[in-house]
Amino acid sequence: MKTFLTTLAALGILALSANAQQPVRLEVGDVDVKSMDIESQQTPEFQANGPKSKNIPSPRQWLELEVEFEIDGPRDQVVPELLFRYYIGMKDQNGQSIVLTGDVTHLNVLCGEKSYSAVYVSPNTLGTLTGDYRRFQPSAVSAVGVEVYYNGVIVGGDSTLSGSNAKFWQALSTRPGILAKHETPFALLWLDRYADVKKN
Repeated sequence: MKTFLTTLAALGILALSANAQQPVRLEVGDVDVKSMDIESQQTPEFQANGPKSKNIPSPRQWLELEVEFEIDGPRDQVVPELLFRYYIGMKDQNGQSIVLTGDVTHLNVLCGEKSYSAVYVSPNTLGTLTGDYRRFQPSAVSAVGVEVYYNGVIVGGDSTLSGSNAKFWQALSTRPGILAKHETPFALLWLDRYADVKKN
């Protein structure tokens, strides 16, 4: 009897272990992009003991794109990796349409929970493209979009355009220029707001 109970307990543990190790399955539409917000963010200033503080007469402006999303799946199930491919469309100083792009890979994202992702474009990149190195205005952005990949398959996304123009980046050549949060001065801010990021 004791041996029988031990065998049952072992089988139960193996079954639980097998269930826990089941890979997450996501399909098209399982990652719901709820909103995409563009803002102009001033370079953050940090206080440090020791150095004298210095006046910054003309703080520079970064472009921030924040995405709110939620994964449709069993609550608290963890998705090990999601790749977000971002696109930002704008006009350059010659009036030509350009599309900036960049990837961010988020780690260990919980299903059924509101999550956030954010990317940035540096003041120098914005100045080079628009010719205005002083103050960038979010109104200069003509469209934004994001595609979400899981194991190489698109499982979600959104665009501020609709219809045949929704994937505006397919009609234009893209160029790098979008940075992950950890590659910017904003790296130490709002840590608990954003999903963890895989650092290359």
